[in-house]
Amino acid sequence: MKSIKELPETKGKYVLMFVSNHCPYCRQMEKLMKQIEKDYLDKGIEFYVLNISSNPEIATKYNIMSTPLTYFMNGKEVVGKEMGAVSKRAVELELEELLKAGEFIKKIKKLFGFGKG
Repeated sequence: MKSIKELPETKGKYVLMFVSNHCPYCRQMEKLMKQIEKDYLDKGIEFYVLNISSNPEIATKYNIMSTPLTYFMNGKEVVGKEMGAVSKRAVELELEELLKAGEFIKKIKKLFGFGKG
């Protein structure tokens, strides 16, 4: 997982997890996400972690009230969200939905001949 200080400027699919220093569940989730990340490396999903203890202005700006908080993003679109420590299966289900994100639009464009699909 890439540790960042600002929200990523990516148009792709990614996972963004907010953590804090005082949170034992955050360490648990970071460990789980690092394991899961290995399974999704070849699927084009990037994994980021942002520590709000080091960046309190981010917590204020985005109204982050508790950690861990994980967003599953397709560009700027929120595809899924998990609060707290969750199971590996819960994360995998969110990732499967993230992988599907945008596929319907691509199919419609291809069907009607808009763009390259």
